[in-house]
Amino acid sequence: MGKTTKTTNTTDTKRKQTGKKSLTELAEHWKQLERKTAEQRKEAEAYYENILMEPIVETFIQNNRPQVTEPVECLILSVGTSYEPLVLDIMLLEPKRVLFLYTEVSERYLAKVVDYCGLDAAGYEKSIIHETEPLDIYREIKRAYLKWKKPEKIYIDFTGGTKAMSAAAAMAGAMIGVQLLYVGCTEYLVDFRKPNPGTERMFWIDNPLEVFGDIEIEKALTLFGEYNYAGAGERLLTLKEEIPDPAIRQEMNFAYLLAKSYEAWDALDFSEAYEYMQQLNREIRRDRRTHRQFLLMDYAEHLCAQEEVLGRLVQIPELIAAKKQMEVLTDRQYIIPLMFTMYTNACVREVQEKYDMATLLLYRLLEMIEQRRLAVYGLYVSRMDYKNIRYNFEQRPDLEGQSPEDCFSQLKNDINDIKKALYGRVGNGYLPEQVSLLEGFVILQALGDPISRMENGRHVDKLKRIRSMVYLRNNSIFAHGLGPVGKTNFEKFKKFAEEIFRELCVIEDVNFAAEKRIMEWVNPMDSEYYSRTEA
Repeated sequence: MGKTTKTTNTTDTKRKQTGKKSLTELAEHWKQLERKTAEQRKEAEAYYENILMEPIVETFIQNNRPQVTEPVECLILSVGTSYEPLVLDIMLLEPKRVLFLYTEVSERYLAKVVDYCGLDAAGYEKSIIHETEPLDIYREIKRAYLKWKKPEKIYIDFTGGTKAMSAAAAMAGAMIGVQLLYVGCTEYLVDFRKPNPGTERMFWIDNPLEVFGDIEIEKALTLFGEYNYAGAGERLLTLKEEIPDPAIRQEMNFAYLLAKSYEAWDALDFSEAYEYMQQLNREIRRDRRTHRQFLLMDYAEHLCAQEEVLGRLVQIPELIAAKKQMEVLTDRQYIIPLMFTMYTNACVREVQEKYDMATLLLYRLLEMIEQRRLAVYGLYVSRMDYKNIRYNFEQRPDLEGQSPEDCFSQLKNDINDIKKALYGRVGNGYLPEQVSLLEGFVILQALGDPISRMENGRHVDKLKRIRSMVYLRNNSIFAHGLGPVGKTNFEKFKKFAEEIFRELCVIEDVNFAAEKRIMEWVNPMDSEYYSRTEA
């Protein structure tokens, strides 16, 4: 490789001033430099180039020399907007032939590489390429391959390359046995947009995922928008282990933990969802100080709020197993998050156009609303104890002062009157021990509960609407029917269910909008820092 001697009086003077300070000491000084003004930032950059680069190169060669097991005949480098990785490549590998692939934007960085490495005119070639045209890049690689008389192996580093360049490298590799390289680091300084000096590392790329990491990341994270958390988790499991950049690997781990939490939450496995969310938030808190711009850092508070919700939900199966269903229904910290989980899951199924499943979830939400309001009076839908009802005499002042027997007798008459208005008949007048959704709302209306308030001055208007919704649900193939629920019918059902749910929130003094916002599942691609993960 042809080289010229590289010396400048300024550089020599500054090096003498630093004495024999270690790379760590020099790096710390560089980090502490003021960068408030443009001039200060220019001085910091000059310090990096003139003082830090030489020990960085020396350290890089020392750390990576054992990986170089054969002489490098030909090296092809794509030129991006950072010259440092290319310098490290050339100084380590000492290739006999070098080809630079550059664009109009990156040409000035090519000049810096040539200058630093002291390459003479005979020591390198350069080709201007179109960064978005893979075939153009492939042709240049093939041209060099033929010109160099088909060498046994060509080394190509696309550290500064675009997706198109990576694609072209893979195409070339498939044809001519290319060895792909990547200069990364084990510690990236986000605030300085550079590796921590001394942590630079050469990666020998054998796995295509390492080349197309950013493309695979996009594919994985896109699945969040489809609520396909299982698919996202499967892809991210590989990415978080095999992406060469350690910072991006950790970000993919964040996304993986989030996908696993949402996958379990979507399946109503609250215990597993809680465990993954806890782990995610622990790691976010651990890295937040040093990596403020990592993926999902801007959602830290939101994810903590979701962890709190899951922390309450995870207790429900234990209470149910202990036969404490009434405790779940009477304690808002349990039943409200459970309702919002049903609502959120239904909205997800709507986006997925699974209207039958969405309808069932909303129907279950209505049942929960009914169960919650009946529980206020000490009633449980599967075991109705009419003799021990806790009446609200503000809602039923006419019952105040009466005996339990008289109260029950009057309630029974009121229920029968409502049924007659609703069905046109009373039936046998028997009050069942287990009640359906509609029967429960009939009883709530007789109790004067605000969830069954009159509409349009008529006692039964809301009950008639509930009955029509029950028919719609029963016609679903997932209930008693044979046909699917269409979009139009689902939208009617959702509108009604959401109306009742909002009414419940007003009655229970719950901020519907705030709770709904907490329950919104995060898409990592919406993170302010998503663009950092793109190579």
